[in-house]
Amino acid sequence: MTQKLLKIAGIGENRLHVAWLSSAEAQRFVDISTDVINSIKAQGRFDAAMFSMELTAVEDTLKTEILRWMIGKEIKLLSKGDVYGRKWEKDRFESILDSVLEREYHKQLIRQAILAGFTSVRAISQKVGLELKRISYLLADMEKTNMIEFKGHTECIPVFAAL
Repeated sequence: MTQKLLKIAGIGENRLHVAWLSSAEAQRFVDISTDVINSIKAQGRFDAAMFSMELTAVEDTLKTEILRWMIGKEIKLLSKGDVYGRKWEKDRFESILDSVLEREYHKQLIRQAILAGFTSVRAISQKVGLELKRISYLLADMEKTNMIEFKGHTECIPVFAAL
């Protein structure tokens, strides 16, 4: 999931490497380490300052209640089913999770832009690269959940603040 978020953020999913291995797998450890080193060399140096807003949005996204809930319900939904007893297909669950992941990341990215002083829809769009319509839709959702608030108008332009 974190790799998907890093991809959505434009950082790249290959910046995070995760592997499970046992202490008895020395050669596999060497192989994985070599692959990680080669991957990092190929990608080049990562400038965290350039992606500070995106990294913070990724971190905040991983803390959201809806993602924690979905991950906590995954096994039950796939094996036992929902409240109606319908078992979910793994592909369907992952598709919905990907959609929620993207939406929650965009909301966190918009919040970071507002915190950085980009308070109008157009300014947020220019900062984060999302369409005006998408930002407006997400701002309405964010306002309902008390992430942001409408502060009024400045020269006929709606202005928002993060809560």
